[in-house]
Amino acid sequence: MEKTETGQITIVGNVRASDGTKKVLNELTDKHCEKIKKCEPLTYADTMAKEWKATPQTVDLAVMLAGLIKSGEGEVSIRNFMTTMKARWPALDMPYLKNVRGAANVILDAERRAAAKGGDTNVIDEDDFQALCNYALTTIERDNRWTPKLFKRDGQWVEIQYMGETGTATTVPLDRDTFAARLNLSTFWRKRVGDGTSFRYVSAPKDVVNQIFYHAEKPVPELYGVIYAPVFTAEGDLIITPGYHKSGFYYAPPEGLDVPRPPRKITEEHLAEARETILDIFVNFEMDGVSRAELEEAVLRLLGNKKWGSGEGATAVPPSFLSAVGFLLEQIVRPMINGPVMPLLISKTARRAGGGLLATVMQTVIRGTAGMRPLAGNEEERRKAILAALSSGTSVIAWDNLPTGRTINSPTLATLFTEGLYIDRELKTSVERAIPVRASFMLVGNRPPFSDELMQRLSLLELLPQTAAPEKRTGWKHPDLQAHVEENRGRILGALLVLVKHWLNEGQPKPKHPPVIGRFERYRHVIGGILEAASPNWTSWQSNRDKLAKVAKDDEEDGWTDLFEAWADERGLGLAGKIEVNELAQIAQENETPLDVARVKEGGAFEYNTRSLSRSLSGMQERIFDLGKHGEAKLMQSEKRGKGGYPWYLEKVETRSEPVQSEQVEPTRVGRGRRRRVSKNVLDACKYDGGDKAA
Repeated sequence: MEKTETGQITIVGNVRASDGTKKVLNELTDKHCEKIKKCEPLTYADTMAKEWKATPQTVDLAVMLAGLIKSGEGEVSIRNFMTTMKARWPALDMPYLKNVRGAANVILDAERRAAAKGGDTNVIDEDDFQALCNYALTTIERDNRWTPKLFKRDGQWVEIQYMGETGTATTVPLDRDTFAARLNLSTFWRKRVGDGTSFRYVSAPKDVVNQIFYHAEKPVPELYGVIYAPVFTAEGDLIITPGYHKSGFYYAPPEGLDVPRPPRKITEEHLAEARETILDIFVNFEMDGVSRAELEEAVLRLLGNKKWGSGEGATAVPPSFLSAVGFLLEQIVRPMINGPVMPLLISKTARRAGGGLLATVMQTVIRGTAGMRPLAGNEEERRKAILAALSSGTSVIAWDNLPTGRTINSPTLATLFTEGLYIDRELKTSVERAIPVRASFMLVGNRPPFSDELMQRLSLLELLPQTAAPEKRTGWKHPDLQAHVEENRGRILGALLVLVKHWLNEGQPKPKHPPVIGRFERYRHVIGGILEAASPNWTSWQSNRDKLAKVAKDDEEDGWTDLFEAWADERGLGLAGKIEVNELAQIAQENETPLDVARVKEGGAFEYNTRSLSRSLSGMQERIFDLGKHGEAKLMQSEKRGKGGYPWYLEKVETRSEPVQSEQVEPTRVGRGRRRRVSKNVLDACKYDGGDKAA
């Protein structure tokens, strides 16, 4: 039998209760029990607002605990309440408080137990199958109405369990046996015995368990995920109270985390304090080669000689700093981003430049813990690892020590980074899983190269140490940065909430300066909008995309452009310059052009297999390349067969000119003494025959 601090666990009226709980129940009078039953729902904040001149009595504690249970505050809030009461009143030890809570649970369940004993739809071998199933479903729904214990996620039954020494809340899918055990805790099944006037209690029938377990419509709340920091919902509501929220998220902060709620009205003083708090954890990382003093000048005092961005968006704030801040914001506003988020690439020019520490610090802020994983070497292993990570509900998936000498080319990652729903087959089964992608992604390495397909999806944070031995640097603002972040996590999260609240108060404006990136429009709107609203000089976010193309681009991708340019130099464009595959392979060998193509066995480094080269060309047919002095050209295949197959040629492409868009000006109301404003571009377009005609 399971043990508690007070002794052996027993069964009281088909409810698990310790000896200590039974002792508390015996101390409570009928009036006390009635008061507990009829208590109003209480939030955690309500209980903390109460003032006590003396140690609370058992009935007072039971009423507050019952109120928390009724309000659906959740496990974390109840534990925090008991911890706070113990700290305030040392005489209230934790075993006693747990027993009071157990007594409150028993009293609240009394009416439900009485209804079950007198009901006529839970008698096995007498009530029909449909009635038994309806009883089970109705009871589960009622049992999870106040404080949900069971949830549904992606069509499965799940529950929240607190794992490990830190007690981290984790979503755990229930198998059929575990579900049966949970069902038996909520329901009361009877069989008639003896003369037929009495009953004995039994476990749920297996056929009922099977039916409810696989039932399509599960009568419990939908759980989108467990969150470890406050989150703004899609409607802009802030989830900051621990427990289950109607939006589908369960907030389970670690014990002791105190995140200040942002003020209703955000002033410039609030913003300045928030910017300084966030900057504090990044000042010693040489982002874009900027020193601590230069970064502080740029972020806090709007000063600095080196500029990033262009035009009105030119600023001394390095784009890598804003990439870091943007990553911290992602999970706080993830429900607002109806679409994918860009993975953060932490690219270093040297080992021990602090990439691993930076990744750990940012994860600690977001979820309270940090974890890195290696990137599997083949697609099959990547698929397994990704499916497992998404199934766990983790908020961050981070890969470290990415290979430097091998291009990362992964259709699995490309799909993961751009699709809102990840679909794959479960291991060793034919069952497909479809899991919503709500995580953020991080990759760390020493300038790892990516295929063009992946590189276009990344957001760059570059560490450029200004010394040959970055690990020997001294003068850190926080010698133990990890400990500092853990201790001040609540304050850092509070600063991020201030930035988001300010953006919401301003009407969620779109950013003006970052480039538009296909598939990531909503991500750009939300993250870019928050950053630009936070400060007049936070305008360089994503201005380092040209640098990203240099530090993360696959060299072999450039090889095709070099090869086609050499081909154009030798033969020219159009059908007159057509070429067969074996001749193109000869040009690649002569120019020692690196290509992602199979080599000839026992051949040289640039002797390419013509079949492999032909397949690669077929995959690029009709793709347009920039061939320098030759302009843009499209790769095409001739319809007439040559001696060695169908030859290829480069078709000249004329550069398209984009249509000029008229200026968008909101019209004013037309009324007495006022005229409608019309865009100047529209007026110009209406001119003809030397006169103006406004439509």
